[in-house]
Amino acid sequence: MKQQVNKVLLNRWAIVCAVMFMVLVGIAGCGGEREKKDTDLILGNWIHYKNRTYILIAIDMKGTWTSSVRIADVTSKLVASKGTARGTWYLDEKQLIFTVEESDIENVWKKNETRFYTVLELSDHLMVLEGETGRKEEWKKTVGRKGKEDSKALNPIVTMAPYAVNLDRHSSNIQDRYLCLSIHLKLMELMPEQTVPQFHPRARDAAIMYLSSLTYDDVSDFDRIKAQKEKLKDALNPYMEGLIKDVVIDHVIVAVSTAKVEEFITEHTAASTQEEPAEGEKEETGE
Repeated sequence: MKQQVNKVLLNRWAIVCAVMFMVLVGIAGCGGEREKKDTDLILGNWIHYKNRTYILIAIDMKGTWTSSVRIADVTSKLVASKGTARGTWYLDEKQLIFTVEESDIENVWKKNETRFYTVLELSDHLMVLEGETGRKEEWKKTVGRKGKEDSKALNPIVTMAPYAVNLDRHSSNIQDRYLCLSIHLKLMELMPEQTVPQFHPRARDAAIMYLSSLTYDDVSDFDRIKAQKEKLKDALNPYMEGLIKDVVIDHVIVAVSTAKVEEFITEHTAASTQEEPAEGEKEETGE
């Protein structure tokens, strides 16, 4: 009987110990998770805007940061870069410390300077810092874009479906030829959080109208095709808020059969979602 009582007491003591252990682990875990959460929240790309000046800072998990300054023009669309800086960072509870190791934007980040900020607010999208002088700074986290339209890209890329148009013959005696193009648009550097304009259907109509006005002599070699890029850019820019920096030719052929046209369209419609654009070479194909 005594052995049974001792056994029961031992079992109860084991249960109590197990519960206490779980509670202690839970408390430690909560504390660690809370600290980790603040560190995780501070990672990423942040923007501080003041007087048409954007200060960008990228804070990474290695304890380093990089920053750049961009100035908006009167349209708030185009941008001029004014230099970069980099250094290390450390978060101690609610104190954020930046050390500047290199800088060519001394009016923003002074080389060898160490700054101390108090973190007043920190969330997924907003960080409010108070400097040593008491001045508050509001930083907003940038929203990433998927695929080629990456928010980190200085010059976003807009991909398009391939084109196939009848070249102007000017005479019924001239053989039918079809210009087949796979192109993408490289945009000017956008302001932070500025969205990439959608490719308007009328832009495609304008491109088709221009390309179909060309003759075989206009596109008989790759240099002549490249010479048409500026005019094509002029035709498309009114529908893209004037933000097209360059029209990049990925692939181009001049076909003399509809079968080759269909083959080109099929191949490059599929490839446009898989391959990085790379300027190709023109080749003339026959039946």
